[in-house]
Amino acid sequence: METLFYIVSRSVYLFFSILMFLLLARVILGFFADEESKAFNFCYAITEPIVSPVRGLLSHIPVLADSPIDFSFMATCLIIILVQDALPL
Repeated sequence: METLFYIVSRSVYLFFSILMFLLLARVILGFFADEESKAFNFCYAITEPIVSPVRGLLSHIPVLADSPIDFSFMATCLIIILVQDALPL
């Protein structure tokens, strides 16, 4: 049972690590690549279901709602880091 718990914990950690990489790739591709590129569309399709709810929550904060900077990526990364730190490895 302990081995199964370890495998699940490591798998969740790996999933969140890959998600962090894809978030970073999406931000970088947003600056340099065309939005019609396959790499950008792939990163967008994978990360948008995670980023969109965070963006919705942040839009209810008046200071962040009027900001020209999209803080949802930073907040999503922070949440992922906190979840990864909470995982017993």
